[in-house]
Amino acid sequence: MSTATPASADRSASVARPRGLSLGRVRGIEIRIDPSWLLIFGLIAWSLAAGYFPRVVPGQDAVAYWAAGALAALLFFASVLLHELSHSLVARGFGMEVPSITLFLFGGVSQLRGEPKQPGHEFWIAAVGPLASFAVAALFWGIGRAFEPAGMAGAVVGYLAWINVALGVFNLLPGLPLDGGRILRAAVWRWTGSRSRASRVASVAGKGLALGLIALGALQIASGALIGGVWLVLIGFFARSLADASHRGTLLQEILEETHVEDAMVRDVVAVPPDLPVASMLEDYVVSRGHRAFPVREGERVLGVVSLDSVRRIPAERRAEALVSECMEPVAELPRAETGTPLVDALERMGGHPSERLLVFDAAGRLAGLLTQAAVARFLESRRLLQREPAPA
Repeated sequence: MSTATPASADRSASVARPRGLSLGRVRGIEIRIDPSWLLIFGLIAWSLAAGYFPRVVPGQDAVAYWAAGALAALLFFASVLLHELSHSLVARGFGMEVPSITLFLFGGVSQLRGEPKQPGHEFWIAAVGPLASFAVAALFWGIGRAFEPAGMAGAVVGYLAWINVALGVFNLLPGLPLDGGRILRAAVWRWTGSRSRASRVASVAGKGLALGLIALGALQIASGALIGGVWLVLIGFFARSLADASHRGTLLQEILEETHVEDAMVRDVVAVPPDLPVASMLEDYVVSRGHRAFPVREGERVLGVVSLDSVRRIPAERRAEALVSECMEPVAELPRAETGTPLVDALERMGGHPSERLLVFDAAGRLAGLLTQAAVARFLESRRLLQREPAPA
């Protein structure tokens, strides 16, 4: 699921480097395992080996139960991976980037760059996940009908058929971050023409579902089902936080898409000359002005950017005589943009460079400003304070 459930988590507008161990790539998509996955894998294997399989197939030894539990848990997570791959491959078919899929405590997360451009894209990216789970369930059901495996093998096949049906049904619940919430958002988006309003509706529905899971978990704990109840409470809190995050991510993406680089850049750029000693640059510019980087300009010509990171390459004893030109990053090696460039495109260029800053030039080739992460953060915070969302009708 590219939306969050016990088997998946929601994508966001920006993609951070995932944690965990890389297992390789499938169709160019990196598959990773987060350390928290080991905990849930152990819990599932233990619950099957100590509870489910002894009830269904009594009279076996402990080794058989644990072997079946471990096998069923592995195949369950293989099913989760297929669910996630279905989301990711459909998203790629609609032109979205999918760097990786990560299995973690609550199942799996497909990390997609950006948001769907049309309600129909949103619908199919979300709907294919439950469809994939139902297809896997049908496969295991068919194996059970065709080969009629007995004993432990039959119990494993039956469990996998049932758990994939449960996975598909659960994900169809209409609220973010579940796939059903994405489907709901697609429907409201199609009906109202507003993606932000649709996201708000689906987020509110998701919060309601999360509170329901928390309440159900509390009831289970009160009735003595401690492990299942605690698990539902944890899923409820996790789903609530992801419902908010998904809504904020959609609003952020909309702001980025309608904003140009000149709206967020630093306009009053202070430049330094290339023949300035590094020690003077640190004292007269960095310390007094509080900036970490400055364009290097000779007349109207921009030569590069000097930053604290690049200055560190100069030994302290040489900084009084070393010049800025010796440690600056040349302009040819720096990301750049022109005024009028969408901010989301500029951020992609900036994010691919270690300096995480971008020079902005006007149509005449003159330096117009400097885009930095701090400048973007200030701009987005200002937009958040000025732009209040209307409540859904």
